[in-house]
Amino acid sequence: MLLNNLSSPYGPAKPAKPAERGYILITAVWMLLLGASIVAVIMIHNLRASEELSFEREQAHIRYAQESAIETVVADILFNGPRSQLARLPAETNYTINGVAMQIRVSSESGKIDVNQADPILIERALRGFGIPGSQRQAFLAIIAGERSASRLFQSPADVAAAMQQAGLAAGSSFCPDKYFTTFSGLGQPVAGQMRSELAKALGQPSLPTEARARPGTALRISVATDGASPRTAVIRTSGLIGQAYSVLDWSDQVGCEQ
Repeated sequence: MLLNNLSSPYGPAKPAKPAERGYILITAVWMLLLGASIVAVIMIHNLRASEELSFEREQAHIRYAQESAIETVVADILFNGPRSQLARLPAETNYTINGVAMQIRVSSESGKIDVNQADPILIERALRGFGIPGSQRQAFLAIIAGERSASRLFQSPADVAAAMQQAGLAAGSSFCPDKYFTTFSGLGQPVAGQMRSELAKALGQPSLPTEARARPGTALRISVATDGASPRTAVIRTSGLIGQAYSVLDWSDQVGCEQ
């Protein structure tokens, strides 16, 4: 009897009504669902972050393999000289470095028109041969004349492409500036035996065999294509000097029409 009296100063606890029990149960279920939703969101975020990190690592792995392939090509040409299979331009081969399969192409810039050195008449003739309208040809030549009068040189194919775009020229399926124009050969006119047949036709010249030998001082374009990544392209000039065997003239991972 004494225990019953001391059980609660407010009297015996009343049992919860069915409606109250239902509300408590619903609240517990909602809290459980909310917790599960928060956990799911965190897991999805971590999964996406992990996937992005994995993709970045894979791209970095491919990029280092591509750079190693370019260095391997340069080393082959420097050490083996004219005996190198890659010195017979244009050359193509396949490399696999650290599990990355790559397609390599080596070509000479000497078979292209150097917009910094070529006679404007030659440039105009090539553009006319490719069917570029007269107004666009003259606009492009005016840009070249302006750059030369200011003693400025086009530094890269990107500069040439920007000037052509300013003049209204657009790269298309039948006209790819990267294939026919350069800023690296240093020649007043392209070497006949290294021109693409399309350029020779545009200039009204006979198409000659395109195989040539890489020689010291020649600007070489090395392109590395890999599935699942942007191609890497380097333009290098070999010197044959011990102190500096070669110099890098241009480096790009942009997809051009030449690819």
